[in-house]
Amino acid sequence: MTTRKLIAFLPLLVALAGCAARDQTTLIPPSGPDALYTPERVVPGRLEYAPDRSTFAPILTERSAYPTQPEANAAYLRLLAAAPAGAAYPASVWLFGCKPGALDALTARITRYRVPVVHCATDFLDPDGRRVMRETANFYYDNRIWSMQPVYPPRSSVAWRNRERSPKDFWWWLPGRPRYE
Repeated sequence: MTTRKLIAFLPLLVALAGCAARDQTTLIPPSGPDALYTPERVVPGRLEYAPDRSTFAPILTERSAYPTQPEANAAYLRLLAAAPAGAAYPASVWLFGCKPGALDALTARITRYRVPVVHCATDFLDPDGRRVMRETANFYYDNRIWSMQPVYPPRSSVAWRNRERSPKDFWWWLPGRPRYE
């Protein structure tokens, strides 16, 4: 008798479970301009601070304009605000090492620009501050804010179409012959 009552109330319980409140945090991207800071000097093993006492990435390769850690997180929140809802994303980012130039996702080469564009080894962190993954991200300064662009370069070597060898020159040993033809 109790099993029949439970089966009768099962659709009602399922419908009520769908009305339960979900714990969903809304991300509000920071508004306002970001300052364009440049470290005073770049010394390996020495942490550089911006004038507002926020830090840059621990590893900087040359003196250029870089985003600070709070500016990188603000750029990440702006990126998440434009991302499709429903997927799970890391909570924050932490810059590990930065270098001027943008990493091209297609060719995996660095392109230098006159405007402030850097690529950084970026740690994506969970809400507890543990590293989930480390990926490369491009950061560029436009309209007085830093913006982030994730980059997914190819991880495999180039597959060559044909493996034919160069033609052999049997007279390579004669003096006066060009080295390359």
